[in-house]
Amino acid sequence: MNGMTEFRLHGRGGQGIVAAAAVFAEAVFREGRYAWAFSLFGAERRGAPVTAFIRVSDSPLMPRCRVYRPDYVAVLDVTLGGSAVRSGLKEGGALLINAPDSQNAASLMEELNPDGAIKLYTVNATAIAVKHNLTIGGFPMVNTVIIGALARICGLAGLASIEEAVARRVSSRREDNLKAAAEGFAAVREVSGHER
Repeated sequence: MNGMTEFRLHGRGGQGIVAAAAVFAEAVFREGRYAWAFSLFGAERRGAPVTAFIRVSDSPLMPRCRVYRPDYVAVLDVTLGGSAVRSGLKEGGALLINAPDSQNAASLMEELNPDGAIKLYTVNATAIAVKHNLTIGGFPMVNTVIIGALARICGLAGLASIEEAVARRVSSRREDNLKAAAEGFAAVREVSGHER
């Protein structure tokens, strides 16, 4: 890896976005790199917007500020979509969105990647979470699905490291979360139809 890789995650309170960032950082650390995860949110309530950040580097010395120019952006809730989530994403970077398979790929590409400067990926994290009974009060917990998919597209953590981090950090419904992460890893697709 050359230099530092930066991630920004957008979600809503109750989706496990802060836990997702911590699990992903631990998985990357298990691969022999340094990682730091932190979050930014206002009112701590279910459904409120939450942003989490992850930095990965070969050096333990990393900035301790928000990520403004991420290499990767993951969106846990498609209602947070729109051009704002792409803000600052580096040219050649990747945007991962939790969206149904039936989502109109052409529409997403036109809205979020009109210049073709980024790679756009989708995974139906909501359906996978529901399939594995990962809901709280009817609210799907998509975090482990998203980190599985994110690991696949960035290549900084293998599925085994993701599963080890999930097993160590997730205490509730551990087996279901492990299955969901593995399914997210397998199910992520590039919008153009090409699989990485």
